[in-house]
Amino acid sequence: MTLSDCEMHGEYTVAAIGGDVETHRRLVDMGLLGATATVRARKKSSLLADFGSDFSAVVQTTIANSIEVKSNRA
Repeated sequence: MTLSDCEMHGEYTVAAIGGDVETHRRLVDMGLLGATATVRARKKSSLLADFGSDFSAVVQTTIANSIEVKSNRA
């Protein structure tokens, strides 16, 4: 499942980051790999997500499609 598939307010863990080399490197450097992710809002071409307690970001849908996540539900 990707970040763009996540339910609103569900808790997920970032498992892998795809995309082009620069995007991958930037997102890994930001600490997304292994971080918890919660989608807070959606628009047509982007979403607002919290990543851990460190920061929130607006993520374009094309980028969200390259971020693989796992559900934290038991």
